[in-house]
Amino acid sequence: MPPLAQDIRSARAAVERLLDELGVRGFVYTVEQKETGWVLRVECGTEDGWQALALPVDPAELNASLGDPAVRAKLRADWTPHFRACATRPPAHPA
Repeated sequence: MPPLAQDIRSARAAVERLLDELGVRGFVYTVEQKETGWVLRVECGTEDGWQALALPVDPAELNASLGDPAVRAKLRADWTPHFRACATRPPAHPA
């Protein structure tokens, strides 16, 4: 598998885990490599409809979060303010 494809697979696995741990449900997302860097785009259900957001992400940090609880905790803390309107269930207990 080409390196970019593996990076995207790892990034998607990390994003799904983090969104689950944040308690986000009813969402669609993409992780894309752009000229300016990687971007996470998420649309999630809220009480009033849908919210769309885009966050810059570091693929190396996402990959590291799969095996390092400290990196995962940092990303959860960084992302929490952006996803507050989306969280509709208690967050999962991080592993």
